[in-house]
Formats: sequence, structure tokens, C-alpha cells
Amino acid sequence: MATEQLDWSGLPPEAPHKPQKTLRYADVAVTATANEFNGVYRNKTYHPADFLNTLDRALAAGVEKVMLTGMSLSDISVNLGIAKPRPGQCFVTIGVHPYHAAELDAGGPTYMEKLVGGLRDALALTPCPVAAFGELGLDYDRLNHAPKSVQIKAFKAQLDLFVENKWDLPLFLHCRAAFDDFVEIITTYLQQLPRRGLVHSFVGSAAQMNKLVELGFDIGVNGFSFKDRESLDMVAAIPLERLQIETDAPWGEIKSGSEVAKRYLANAPPLPPSKKRDKWDAAYMVKERNESCMIERVAYVVAGLKGITVDEVAEAAWKNSTRMFELGLVNESN
Repeated sequence: MATEQLDWSGLPPEAPHKPQKTLRYADVAVTATANEFNGVYRNKTYHPADFLNTLDRALAAGVEKVMLTGMSLSDISVNLGIAKPRPGQCFVTIGVHPYHAAELDAGGPTYMEKLVGGLRDALALTPCPVAAFGELGLDYDRLNHAPKSVQIKAFKAQLDLFVENKWDLPLFLHCRAAFDDFVEIITTYLQQLPRRGLVHSFVGSAAQMNKLVELGFDIGVNGFSFKDRESLDMVAAIPLERLQIETDAPWGEIKSGSEVAKRYLANAPPLPPSKKRDKWDAAYMVKERNESCMIERVAYVVAGLKGITVDEVAEAAWKNSTRMFELGLVNESN
């Protein structure tokens, strides 16, 4: 099926130039526990688990910080196992994604007690790898995972837990096709969320983005944020001081043949070599699987949409992410 052609009227036509210096990146959204990083695609195993290889490629591409997204209780031990041997590079979020809201609901108090215990133990580690509480929120695009009522219950339960325990963390938030309910719920907690947080992988209108910024949240964008004209306008309008960038790997790849890539990635450096999943080689990326080393492409698209340099985008995003999530920069001024 042919994809609908985007309307580019009024958006900058020029591809951004190459950066003037070596840039640093923080990829604030990577799901290390995803099946694809375990070599499994559509329930078929093609290759060994290889997430650690992606971290090495990330460093080579200037991605100095990577946040491992916590989707559910079971992710805690896996993500900590990755982060502990890589202090300063890998950090974790701990919480329950709306896709797993039914799991939290079914588990009841026992599940919540284990979530609290897992987070407390992780916070006690030195150095502490915990960057945020989450991923929590609402996703009405995928109600097959959990109905609205269960998602709302899980969202409120986690916010109540966060406030009750007075954890000194920002939130790592998810809002997809659920804007009105999301804002209504989060607004009632604002006074008890001094460090606010990031609404990651945001897809929506400029008006919605502005409302989230008004409430004090940063906005995270990736390849999913470039799919339609409404979201392109939204990305173009994000204030630099509230912008963060991410890959949402292994998903969210910016396809080289896409309109947005053809328009804004003309001057982007070539990606590391890749092979198909059935020809897997540890030294190569896997075709059609996103990785942290591809985050610069997000910076190029954002720069193109805003009509500014890649340097400006990367430096702003780095500053915002490392400051909000305290990514190992306690003794650094920037």
C-alpha cells in the first residue's frame, strides 16, 4: 500500500550541513529487553542476543549516554545487569509501561511491593544507575495490551506510589492518542513532581506539545515523530530548551527511502554496515532494526525542520537530557 505523500509547504527545504565539531549524544529511550535485541523477530529466532554490540557502536558514534527503558517489573534485573558493568554510559528507568498495565493490575499489592523494592535497591547502588521513574502513562493506540480503564488505574497507582515514596527522580512518561486523559491525570500531581520529567516519543500537535511544555515537561522525539504533517509542525515548534532526542530502538528507524530522510539526511554521515537478520554478524548492524548509533539522524531531521544547525540541536538535547536525568555529570558544568 502506497504511503500518503507529506505536505512540505512552509517547512525549510534545505538539508542541514554537517556539524562543525564532534558532537555528544544521549539516547534517552532504548528498550534493551525487546525481542529484537535477543535475536527474535515475529516469534522466530535468527541470531544470538547482541545488545552489548549496539552499545559499542553507540560509543563509536558519539552516543556517550544510553537510557534503558523499564517496561515492567521483569526488566529491572535485566537492565541493571547491562548498566552495572557500564557505569557512566548506561542508565535505567524503572516503572510499568501502559502495555503492561494489566500485569500490574493482576499482580495487585504484591506486584507494587516488588516494584518498590526493586527501585529502592537500585537507588542504593553506587554509582546509582537510576535516571527516572517510568515508563508510565497512557497508550490508547494499543488497547489490545490493556483497556483504557486498566491503563488509567495503573498510571494513577504509579503516580501515587511515586508521591508516597518521595523519590527524587524525574518521570519518564508515555502519552499516545490519550492526550486529554493524560493531561487531566498528571495535572493533579504537578505540585508533587518537582523534577517533572520527559514525555518521550511524542506524537501529536503543536498545541498539545505546548500544553505539555506549559506544564513543565520536556518533549522527546524520534522517528515516530516524523510520520505526518501535524507531528512535523510539532517538532519544528519545540523550544530548544525543552527538546530531547532519542531512537526508541529497536523501533523507530528513519528509513533511508522515506520523504523526511530524502529531504533532510542528504549530508548525514553513512551508517555502519549492516546485514540481514539471517546473515547476522556481531560486527554489523541488523538491517531494519534501529540502534543508538543512528541517533544523529534524528538530530539532522530536527535541525532540518527547525532550519537550524545540527550542532544547535545536539548541544541543546545533550544539555537538557544530562541535566534532567543527571547522567553521570555531577562534576561537569555543562
